[in-house]
Amino acid sequence: MYRCGRFAVVLLFPFLAPTCQLSAASPIGVAMARGTFLIDGSPVSGNATLFEGSMVETGSFSSELQIHGGQRLLIAAESRGKVYRDRLVLEKGVSELAGVSGFRVDAGTLRIAPEAVSSVARVALVADHGVQVASIRGNFRVKTAAGRAVALLGPGSALEFRPQAAQEPEFTMTGCLERREGGYVVRDLTAGVIEEVRGERLDRYVGSVVEITASEMPNVKPVTGAEEVIRILRIRRVSGGCPAPPAAVKPAAPAGQAAPPAATTPPVATQKTGMSGAAKAVIAGVVIGGAGAGAAVVLTQKKDEGTISR
Repeated sequence: MYRCGRFAVVLLFPFLAPTCQLSAASPIGVAMARGTFLIDGSPVSGNATLFEGSMVETGSFSSELQIHGGQRLLIAAESRGKVYRDRLVLEKGVSELAGVSGFRVDAGTLRIAPEAVSSVARVALVADHGVQVASIRGNFRVKTAAGRAVALLGPGSALEFRPQAAQEPEFTMTGCLERREGGYVVRDLTAGVIEEVRGERLDRYVGSVVEITASEMPNVKPVTGAEEVIRILRIRRVSGGCPAPPAAVKPAAPAGQAAPPAATTPPVATQKTGMSGAAKAVIAGVVIGGAGAGAAVVLTQKKDEGTISR
């Protein structure tokens, strides 16, 4: 790819000398597939060089992308995405991300990134502007385009995300209310995120699972470990005891050492969409629920799609 620069003024002569700056765009990686796929709308067989912003679209076969720096991606069959050095913008279908620090998948209004190297997740766009994320190995953080964390996924977990109508409350959470650094926090049982909460007579709910509706308190610094500060509008005690905290995160495999194998995912026959009937949360205006039967879109693949979660 070559680009022409501006006219250069040559001071030794009383005229402008047009110059053309020939600078080839640097490749960022390579795409490979067993069959034909599209790069920027043009059919390619076997493999193709990727540049910043290349559009990759698959047909009957998946395509594996290897980005300079070690990042590996899989774009599943019948899927489409735009590739950059630091992210994949998924526009259709399913992708699989093998985590390298500093790389993410953008899906709709969400940003999905690994917490450590050797993490693997699958991301799918589903009906009604939904996004499904399944962590196959490691931990992943899901944020909005504005950078607000809405979920933390551990190994083997799958969640579905949908944008909420603007007039609805920004936060609806169910979780254990605890004391922390002189304040109070709630860790949502569905999304896994922790929010500092403000409200009246919260001390009587400490150690209980509560359901709250809340709104954000902007420009207020939260306590350590919390994402933001929210003010409780309504609170209801769900149960008198808190569940055991999630297991500690296992450290990532050292550089050069093979990561542990991913858990085998049982096959699912259908590809229904929609959240499960379990409890749902609303975090920063995003509705979050278990992927349920819809996890088939994320967690299973056709035989010809391949995988990089090995």
